[in-house]
Amino acid sequence: MVEAALISLPSRADEQIFGRPLLERLIILCRRAGIPRFVVEADPDERERAIVALGAFSHDSAIHIVPSLQHLAQTESLNQTAACIRFCGNVVLAQSQLACAMQEYLSKPGIPLKILSADPERGGSIVIGPMAAIISGSVSAFPSTSLLAVSEPRSNSPLLHDRATLPFALNGRPEDRKEAEVRLAQAVRYESTSTDALMARMVDRRLSWRLSLRLARTHITANQVTITNTALGFGCATMLASTSYWFRLCGALLFLLSITLDGVDGELARLRMLESRFGERLDVITDNIVHVAVFAGIAIGCYRLSNSSAYFYVLAVLLTGFGACAVSVNRAMNVANEEAHRWIGQVERATGRDFAYILVILAIFDRLYYFIWGAALGTHVFALSLWQLTSRYRKKMAPAPLR
Repeated sequence: MVEAALISLPSRADEQIFGRPLLERLIILCRRAGIPRFVVEADPDERERAIVALGAFSHDSAIHIVPSLQHLAQTESLNQTAACIRFCGNVVLAQSQLACAMQEYLSKPGIPLKILSADPERGGSIVIGPMAAIISGSVSAFPSTSLLAVSEPRSNSPLLHDRATLPFALNGRPEDRKEAEVRLAQAVRYESTSTDALMARMVDRRLSWRLSLRLARTHITANQVTITNTALGFGCATMLASTSYWFRLCGALLFLLSITLDGVDGELARLRMLESRFGERLDVITDNIVHVAVFAGIAIGCYRLSNSSAYFYVLAVLLTGFGACAVSVNRAMNVANEEAHRWIGQVERATGRDFAYILVILAIFDRLYYFIWGAALGTHVFALSLWQLTSRYRKKMAPAPLR
């Protein structure tokens, strides 16, 4: 475990990155990574600037402002061999990069790891190692690597790209802040690839991160995006319930747009570092409501076109399948087995909302009734398969009977 973060006060500590001072962002990143203590090195005449740049953490008892990190070597507040992380320069990085660097160091504890920023000047650095080593003044003598090199053993990692472009240091150029924000937005895109379905990775995220980047520079909140997208989803459902071919096609296309926008709220919250449990629940609940509305709209449209009451029964079967899926997923997530969770993640990735693309294709050929019948059957097949798989893993985990 990394015991403390040692931060040399950045010259641009109060530079706003998506509305947060650079120093405050570093504190948040480290705290989320499980680092409990913080030491900020600042000259006495810069102490007030450091307090302002700390933002919401200006009165946090876990943060200490000292005139020199060298004083730590003479105190007993930290063990000299304790693992620490030191930030030098105006470093901007994402949570995934910090986690990657810490994981790499902890795989070889005691051997200092130095990472230079990816800007042309290499104006920033991150060093992880025993406290005595990283404050001894010999940081420059450590061999440096990059997060790209750190990820080479796992070259198929979806984070390979943003590890190559972050961390990034602000070196005084007017365009540095915008460049750092672009790289952070790209990092958010790559962080989600492990859970995204195929078309989401190839198309949706390519669009959503660009929109998230622009919205993060405004006063629009993630929850506002969620609510707006929910209203768009209801509009899609209304259009899909129409008997007009063009209305149904437009409804399918708008639903595809809604799927893309659905990634924006989460990306926006992460860029501003304002994730919340409420926002996560709101997103999940509204997603499910929109899905029910869209499927109901398709069923109503099919009924109005065919005048067959069978579609109301199909809708009832489909909603029952949704409930069965929710129960099966909840049961599966309670299985404390890494292999089971990995498989469940793969299933969720494979069965993501790429169905919106199928919906558009069927709408083009005016065959939406194929979709409603297939979904009614597919939800039950998925729920049953997941239930059986979970039962299999539970049997593997069950303790052997005593003899």
